[in-house]
Amino acid sequence: LTQLRTGHAPLQAHLFRIKRVESPTCPCCRQHPETVFHYLFQCSAHRIHRNRLRRKVGQRNMNPASLLTEKDLLKHLFRYVDETKRF
Repeated sequence: LTQLRTGHAPLQAHLFRIKRVESPTCPCCRQHPETVFHYLFQCSAHRIHRNRLRRKVGQRNMNPASLLTEKDLLKHLFRYVDETKRF
């Protein structure tokens, strides 16, 4: 959770910034840099899981401020992370 909140999650953009990978491009969609925002809200490869998350938390909570901080939403966020098998 802390890694997602701070942007230090093991996603391509962060790994590229610390010189661990050669490209910041998302390995799942291969279209955009894989930032925390991209991973949670934009990546087309995770659309099915994101739609499930949206149904659980509601459209109004599909934003970083809510999803990464509201205690009641964290179990759904962690389920999304688990389902995407990205970490």
